[in-house]
Amino acid sequence: MDVTLWKSFGASVRGPAHIAEGLPNQDAWMPFHRAWGDGVVVSDGVGSKPFSNFGSNAACLAVACAALACRVHADMSNAQIDRVFLFEKIKTNWLSIIGPLEPRDCSATCLFAIRIGDGLIHCGMLGDGLAAAIKADGAVMSLSEDKAHGFSNITTALSPNVSPKDWQYFSLPEEECSAVLLCTDGIADDLNNVDGFVTGFVDGYRSLAALSASRHAREMLEKWPTPKHSDDKTLACLCREEFADV
Repeated sequence: MDVTLWKSFGASVRGPAHIAEGLPNQDAWMPFHRAWGDGVVVSDGVGSKPFSNFGSNAACLAVACAALACRVHADMSNAQIDRVFLFEKIKTNWLSIIGPLEPRDCSATCLFAIRIGDGLIHCGMLGDGLAAAIKADGAVMSLSEDKAHGFSNITTALSPNVSPKDWQYFSLPEEECSAVLLCTDGIADDLNNVDGFVTGFVDGYRSLAALSASRHAREMLEKWPTPKHSDDKTLACLCREEFADV
């Protein structure tokens, strides 16, 4: 019988504009691997906000804490994972972590991929960026912000007023998911062929050890050639590995 494990890797780099201005990276990413579940999170702090870098880091921690709370809630109630509960816990955790700062000064997007014991991979996105899953048959399913309507520079972000309906979401069975890739808009907005980039990146790095894959991913982002190179850029991958049980 094969043993399935989930590993993660990723990278985040400041854009040239922030380097030139001496500003911190406003993106963040975080993996977590625990007995109760696995996941990756990426977040992009809204550039016009003074503490957006703190807000993006808080978003990553908020998701990890919410995932555990969601798993405990489901176990105690003997029920399925409640995505509304998950979204609300992310918001309340984020508000708690950023206190006493004003939420409007810490606005950040939030993208996640988690597995928390119900046999599904849960993917959510609040704001812009890209969340894409590679299925076992090679097909790609994804979430991205539709900027065809409204102002393209107005992005939904974590705030006291955000509601579950503001999130995009999909889930798929673990056995049907090969990998999930999350990207902030500094990457997503430059992609002409989303499926090709997602499969090419994952196939190119998934065979490496996590630390090595993260290092190579960082080198790729530092050499990013396309027009929005001034933006901070962050990506994170959660992928499955199967080993023969000997």
